[in-house]
Amino acid sequence: MHWIALQWPVDPDAAQEAAMPTPEALGWWALRYTPHVTWLDEGLMLEVSACERLWGGRAQLMRQILHENPVAGALLRGAQGATSLEALARLRLFVRGEKRPAEIPAGLPLHTLSAARDHLELLARMGCRTWGEVAALPRGGLSRRFGAGLRNALDVAWQQRPDSHAWLSLPDVFEQKLELPALAENASELMWSANRLLSALQIWLRMRQRG
Repeated sequence: MHWIALQWPVDPDAAQEAAMPTPEALGWWALRYTPHVTWLDEGLMLEVSACERLWGGRAQLMRQILHENPVAGALLRGAQGATSLEALARLRLFVRGEKRPAEIPAGLPLHTLSAARDHLELLARMGCRTWGEVAALPRGGLSRRFGAGLRNALDVAWQQRPDSHAWLSLPDVFEQKLELPALAENASELMWSANRLLSALQIWLRMRQRG
C-alpha cells in the first residue's frame, strides 16, 4: 500500500479561513484521485497504490494534487508513506521543519504517533523516544501498561496488522450544516459560514459533473 497525507495549515486570516471548504468537501475533492480517502486526525489521507499508475506514477500524482489545490491562496502540504501512520508522521515532521530519520518507521519520533501522545512523558522516562524503541518492548507488558491502542498502531506501522479505515464517499444529495462561529446580527456576518458552504457545494457539483 502507499499513502499520501495532506494538510492545509490553519490561517489566522479570517477571510482565507472563510474560503476553506469543509473537511467533508475536501475529502470529496480528493476522491478524484482515488476511491480510498479518509481523514486521520489533522491529515486528509489518500491510499493510492491501486491507481497511481493511472496518474503517471507517485511523483507525478503528488505534483498534480499540489497543483490542483482546491483552496486558492492556501498552502497545501503533503507527505507519503507505506502506511497511513507513516505518511501522517512524515507530514508532521515536515510541518515542524524536522528532518526525516534514516530508518522508517523505526526512527520516527514518538510525538508523530497519535497513539503515543498521551504517554510521551512516561515512555521518555523508560528511554523510549522513537517508534522502534517502543516496538522493541515486550508486547504483553506494553499492552497492559499503555492499552491495546499503542501496540495495535505499531503493528499497523510495521504492516503486521491491516491499515483499515472507513472510506469517504460522495453523497447523492448535497446537504451540510455549519454552525456560526458567533452570534450573527446582520447578513454580512452570515457570509463567513455561507462562503464555506458555497465552497463545499462547488466541489460537490464538480465531482457530480454538474457545474
